[in-house]
Amino acid sequence: MSYVNDGAAVHAAQQGNRSAFEWLVRRHQPRALAVALGVLHHKEDARDACQEAFLRAYRALDRFDGQSQFSTWLHRIVVNICIDRLRLKSASTVALDDVAGILPSDDDPARTVEGLQLGGRIGAALGQLSPKHRVALVLREVQGLSYQEIASAMDCSVGTVMSRLFHARKRMQALLLADEPAYALAA
Repeated sequence: MSYVNDGAAVHAAQQGNRSAFEWLVRRHQPRALAVALGVLHHKEDARDACQEAFLRAYRALDRFDGQSQFSTWLHRIVVNICIDRLRLKSASTVALDDVAGILPSDDDPARTVEGLQLGGRIGAALGQLSPKHRVALVLREVQGLSYQEIASAMDCSVGTVMSRLFHARKRMQALLLADEPAYALAA
């Protein structure tokens, strides 16, 4: 079954229609997974976080009041789960296999290798950011969310989002520039 919008599907799911919630999962899973992967940098951890997020959303669906968009509410759940997982696990770098799945493919092997190396450097730098800075940066730069959407997902003010993004970008720049000489020698 297909629904006109999220609101209709949420309403049907709140009435006990499981296929309506399945429709919401299919519709929002790719973006939720991308957010989780951007934050956690590990495919299996990201999949587990998404599965947990949808389970929590299903269990709390009766408390969803519709004042925000379903996607914003779900993003907040995904982000909170990812932050909790980062707190439990020390920061790690991205495996090249994980980066390969999110980088565009190219027929030029040299450019493909350069892309993998850059992806690895970016992943390593992201892994050194605090969880809140990493989440803000991924939501803005990877997912393209607005400051207001990020503020809603992270349960903070727009000013706090702007501050976190400023500091995250500054730290990323410093980390990538510090890595540049070693990278240039290895290339």
